[in-house]
Amino acid sequence: MAIQRRKIRFGFCVGVFVLLSAAVTSFTAFARGSVPTVEQAADPAASACSSPANATVAENCLPGTEGWQNIEYSAAIDIFASDDSVNAGGTLDLFVDTESPSFDLKIYRIGYYGGIGARLIQEVPNLTGQQQPSCIHVEDVGLRSCSNWQVSYTLTIPADWVSGIYAAQTIVSGTNTANETVFAVRQDDRKSDMLYQMSTTTFQAYNNYDGKSVYNSNSGTCDTVANAPRAVKVSFNRPYNATPQDPNYFYRAEYPMVRWLEQQGYDITYSTNMDTHRSGLPGAHNALLDHKIFLPSGHDEYWSQPMRDAITAARDAGVNVGFFTSNTGYWRIRFEPDPVTNEPDSVMVTYKSTESGSPDPSGEPTGTWRDPQGANNPENALIGVMYIGDNDRMYFPLRLSSETISDPLFRHTGLQDMPPNSYIDVGNQVIGWEWDAVADNGVSPDGLTVLAKTPLYGFLLQDAGRSANGNMGSASAYTTRYTAPSGAIVFASGTIQWSWGLGAQGLEITPVDPYIQQITYNLFADMGVQPTTPVADLILDGSDTPDLALPTGQIKTEGEAAPPIISDVQSTADDTSFTVSWKTDLPTTGQLWWGTSPDHIINPAYLNTEHTTDHRYTATNLIAGRTYYFKFVTITEEWVHTVSDTGTITTSTGSIPQRVRAAVEPIARQGACWVRANRTGAVIMGVLGVAIVVLLVTPFVVMRRRRRMQPA
Repeated sequence: MAIQRRKIRFGFCVGVFVLLSAAVTSFTAFARGSVPTVEQAADPAASACSSPANATVAENCLPGTEGWQNIEYSAAIDIFASDDSVNAGGTLDLFVDTESPSFDLKIYRIGYYGGIGARLIQEVPNLTGQQQPSCIHVEDVGLRSCSNWQVSYTLTIPADWVSGIYAAQTIVSGTNTANETVFAVRQDDRKSDMLYQMSTTTFQAYNNYDGKSVYNSNSGTCDTVANAPRAVKVSFNRPYNATPQDPNYFYRAEYPMVRWLEQQGYDITYSTNMDTHRSGLPGAHNALLDHKIFLPSGHDEYWSQPMRDAITAARDAGVNVGFFTSNTGYWRIRFEPDPVTNEPDSVMVTYKSTESGSPDPSGEPTGTWRDPQGANNPENALIGVMYIGDNDRMYFPLRLSSETISDPLFRHTGLQDMPPNSYIDVGNQVIGWEWDAVADNGVSPDGLTVLAKTPLYGFLLQDAGRSANGNMGSASAYTTRYTAPSGAIVFASGTIQWSWGLGAQGLEITPVDPYIQQITYNLFADMGVQPTTPVADLILDGSDTPDLALPTGQIKTEGEAAPPIISDVQSTADDTSFTVSWKTDLPTTGQLWWGTSPDHIINPAYLNTEHTTDHRYTATNLIAGRTYYFKFVTITEEWVHTVSDTGTITTSTGSIPQRVRAAVEPIARQGACWVRANRTGAVIMGVLGVAIVVLLVTPFVVMRRRRRMQPA
């Protein structure tokens, strides 16, 4: 006790000394006339933290945690949560599968935190590990549900946790082997300026944990009722089968937007697609109405009818909507309860009958929203634009033209002084990997304004979503805005990767593009919301900061840059690949595309990112003795491209064993799929197989015994 009292006295004396020193310093500075004002503070962030404007600012004043992503992601430990969002003060069950006897749990909040990006807010060491049972399979629809797993830990969310995107990391004790799941913490009673929506339905659509997603490309070979390998039903009750680098997960395009919004100190709370769905259910409170701006970001591809109803109702009530997305609300979905636990809305249903298979037996269409034989309600009626194509290996800058740059959205950029018939390309790689365009289908909103039109190339959708009719070619991505009769502004970036201009590409920190940043600020200001901790190079309305200078060296005249000329095209083939080479008169990058018909060239085989005049690319894993069709594209440093004519080439027939294997493998796969889906049939086949073996072997056994019994 005596030691403790001495510590208290010593601390008191030190505190008095520090306060007196600070007072003397302040008085001296005042006497010299050099006391900084709030606007001139040496450390604006420290100034903001002394009196935070909102809960998000106060949270980001806390120190971040270095190395929060320096772990080795592995399927040796898997995790999922009982919901994709939880209100502050609620609970969340975590389900973990691992052979390890113990694991550690770390909970991070994603934000800015001085550029570090996340803060560790809770750690639970030495939790008991367990091997969970095999997940439930419903083969005809492809469903994989892990709702039969046992709860590993129940996370209680303190009431003072600030709304945000949180990551729950599970680490095998004593190792760096880990996995994670992300979820939103809501604050339902906080009427923030912005409501950010995380695109969790898209996460689950691409998630092929335990072998099935709603995509053929990662769903194995066994067909479902879709007459294709893909599932028509996927469960939220399963881990996410990918690392944070997966393009369809949170970190690719959403993390950079969240990071920038929190850096600027916007008053923001967070939600998910499922919260939007619940907001649109009959009789429910529409939480979108509690905010000035609703903000979907990234890859928001899968919408239910209640989701669209909630967003439409918010727009019609005057809530501004910023679609920093592409391929938005493309597939129409519905929800069902879990087949075992009967948990409501835990299974996402999308038959994708627009693409193949029979219609959804519920009678509710689950094809594309634009399908005239299904929902027949094109996305652009609400968003202003809709998905037209993609290129998952080549991304483009945003093209700003003198034709549209006079729009007030481009104020403070200095670009209004561009000469007529000129343009500038800004924001390297912000247009990708999927893009939208204005559609001439009679349902575009009145007053739709085209803000930017970016030339590009890639896979182009030719109809309502019947992918067999797609082809490779040239197109343009559109950035648009319109004002609804309610006064709500609806903005559509027309690209998934707009956020890549705001200081990060996925988890990689990159330079901020000043034009993308300024346009984003201008939009939110027009929507009635201002940042409270803006970065120094952001030009605020009403400030005396001069506009950005016109970058004359980057301004180009329309038609001035010549397209590259292609020559000396050569092609060769063997049994499983073909190679195409060509030359260009200018240094260019190049990309080869191939397909199985002249109207279905959709496979990007290779991309060269170095500018050269000699190009040589190979398409592999092909079928022997088949004719393939190909195109290639080449693009200059000025982003002017040329697409080749369609070429044809036939792979060689291959050896007899190769041809036999090619013929037998599809039959064997279908046989394996039949056995897997028909366990009774598998037993019968097994019995028949044993019987056949016995019948074949018995004569030889009998003959051998007879020979032994014969006298010498």
